[in-house]
Amino acid sequence: MASTRIDRTERLLNLVFCLMASRHAVRRSDIRVSVPGYVDAPSDAAFERMFERDKEELRGMGIPIDTVTDVNGEVEGYRISLADYELTGLSFTTEELAVLSLAASVWDEAIIGPAATTALRKLEAAQDAGATPADSSPLVNVRWSETDAAILPLFTAVREQRVVTFDYRSGNAQLANRRRVDPWAVVAQEGHWYLVGHDNDRAANRVFRLSRIVGTVQVFAEGQEHPMPPDFQVRALIGSHSPDSPFEARIFVRAGQGAELRRFSKLRKTLDPYAAGELLVGARTGEHLQSLACAAGAGAQVLEPKSVRDEVLASLLRINQLHGGNSS
Repeated sequence: MASTRIDRTERLLNLVFCLMASRHAVRRSDIRVSVPGYVDAPSDAAFERMFERDKEELRGMGIPIDTVTDVNGEVEGYRISLADYELTGLSFTTEELAVLSLAASVWDEAIIGPAATTALRKLEAAQDAGATPADSSPLVNVRWSETDAAILPLFTAVREQRVVTFDYRSGNAQLANRRRVDPWAVVAQEGHWYLVGHDNDRAANRVFRLSRIVGTVQVFAEGQEHPMPPDFQVRALIGSHSPDSPFEARIFVRAGQGAELRRFSKLRKTLDPYAAGELLVGARTGEHLQSLACAAGAGAQVLEPKSVRDEVLASLLRINQLHGGNSS
């Protein structure tokens, strides 16, 4: 019967299991026949190269693979000491688990959402019963929007110093323009995410707000032509960037409510997410501002201007009537 080809990641995991399962050093010959993935090696030399690469990669990940030698210095085999590899016990308070749950909810709709949820469940399972939150749902619901998904490829491009392209809508412009950028940093400031980099088409350093990126971000293999200067002040450029949110409203949000409104707050002092208070919310258009207020529902109340408050109330009444609610 033909053997099933084993993925490299699966082979590395099998090798770790093999070396952890034995109290004694495992010989190379035994590794080759017992670890799925090595039997496909076409020759002894190919197996040796494969095994050496795998061994070094695992060590690079921090997995302590020991080489065991006899009294004559000859290699007997390899092993992973459980005492060196096992993690010490993890312990989190109820508050810390709540923060981890909130962090996992941010990735709920991202590509690593399942991994984040699985990791959270494992952490909760390792806790004492008293440290597990009684209600698994966080008090603040953080939503990962389509535009926020640009963070993942941009982080990759910044780390690997790659060129990116994306469609960007400036200010109140109706149409988005294609931008080709050397990304330098992705920064969160005053409730918004910003990309700082060199705009190749305009030959100038620019600040881009991620909420205005339309569609997906493409990351290219080519390196940056204009890397970030050593003494460049990223936050200074963001601070000098004039925000283009001409539509503003003063809005009261209740404790644990209005997550989107908090994101768009223009106040320099951030309001605690578990506290009630007033926000100065800015948006690109009046419709966007109304949408933010309506989405918060009973969790927020527009204080001023009166025109925005009246429009939001009228919209909520229409929604209530459409869904069969009492219009009184």
